[in-house]
Amino acid sequence: PGWTDILAAAQVAEDIGFDSLWLVDHLLYQFGPDDPPRGIWECWTLLSALAATTTRAELGTLVTCTGFRNPALLAKMAATLDAVSGGRLILGLGSGDVAFEHRAFGFPFDRAISRFEEALTIITTLLRTGYCDFHGEFFDVHELALEPRGPRPAGPPILIGTLATGQRMLRL
Repeated sequence: PGWTDILAAAQVAEDIGFDSLWLVDHLLYQFGPDDPPRGIWECWTLLSALAATTTRAELGTLVTCTGFRNPALLAKMAATLDAVSGGRLILGLGSGDVAFEHRAFGFPFDRAISRFEEALTIITTLLRTGYCDFHGEFFDVHELALEPRGPRPAGPPILIGTLATGQRMLRL
């Protein structure tokens, strides 16, 4: 659907009492192994537009792929969108599970859970405390203050989504 269709659906959903509106964070879809990839609108741009054109429903990402964006930038984006929406963001985060999508855009896909763990540490630290100094295997953040802060002192609620099973992801 185009933007006008998405906007109309969101406004109808809000008008009839839906509590939240959720967008997936994919860049491409492939419905079957022999089907060609199809494009999809970029999630965060659409969320920003929905934040400006709706008034009540919470807005969420189901889920944002931490492999598509630098985690410090993602924290900044979340704080900004939470402010634009008046504190209606629910930040869904995941490592990403579609290899061809990462490859097509040139994003690394190896060691996804390790990358996710570092990204989650940076994002939650910045959103919860407003400051992060982190030096990991995949990401480095140098004495970064998240300013301005969003409308909620501890940042938006975070939802973790994963297809992975096992103790490590459950611990995260």
